[in-house]
Amino acid sequence: MTPNPSTGGPLEPEELQPVEAGEAITAEAAATDPEELLEQFRVAASDPDGDWQLALIETMALWPLASERIDGRNFVYLLAGEAFDWRTLAERILGAPDIPIPEEEREELLLDWTLPAGLKEEEFRRLIGFAKGAGFLNYFYGVTVEQAILLAVEEEVRKRRYARGFAPDDVGVEVAYEILYGATRDELITEFGGETGGRVNRQSRGPERAAGNLGNVDHFTYWLFQRRFKNADPARIASDTRKGLELLERMRLAQARKNSDETFARPFIDLGDLHTYEAPPRYARRVRRRPVRT
Repeated sequence: MTPNPSTGGPLEPEELQPVEAGEAITAEAAATDPEELLEQFRVAASDPDGDWQLALIETMALWPLASERIDGRNFVYLLAGEAFDWRTLAERILGAPDIPIPEEEREELLLDWTLPAGLKEEEFRRLIGFAKGAGFLNYFYGVTVEQAILLAVEEEVRKRRYARGFAPDDVGVEVAYEILYGATRDELITEFGGETGGRVNRQSRGPERAAGNLGNVDHFTYWLFQRRFKNADPARIASDTRKGLELLERMRLAQARKNSDETFARPFIDLGDLHTYEAPPRYARRVRRRPVRT
């Protein structure tokens, strides 16, 4: 459960709500000027004795906007008002003019499995604040794990087809959608567009990602997660989540073996704790309760 910042205990579902589209991520952040934050980050990143990755985390913690449009590209940091995509925000900050960070170091941060500054998940969430910390878990479960679950089901379908003597093909992709969501990908895209107005390429996920339109693909993935979460029974959700987490861990370890200097790299998130996690947090901040009239 998501911790209650005032008591340390878990927040109940009725105490939480999503951030609406177009809102600042927190009320405190609404008065923050992004350009001032970028200037402060430039100064911090120029300090040879400082840690620019920690300065980046501080900048992300204070960043007020849930989305922006910069040079014709939409940057969405809070999918569906709930899921915080820290990598997209980091890309936006590091891509601002006159940021003195070498391109190689930027790419390493954005493509690495680990969190900035080698932090553990719990410490990272504490530093970026309660709202973004809850949104971080929403994104991890709703996008990262959801993608891994879909890939794991695709693998299972292909293995069954190979065992029956079928030649390699792409049937597993479509069958995986039907197994997990009870509909084809095209049908789901149509439903997604009708509910959200969002658009996703029907042919391939690759071209959209290559063109920098990650927000569209990830929003669709998060919507699939929400849809599955509403329709599946708890035991099935737990089983699928474990399947996705185990695939992510195998992928991380395989990458670590390819890069000897990363053999002992920390996982993106502590999978040992997540294996016993009953359900992901759904929302990013507390509801302000109205007084009950008597």
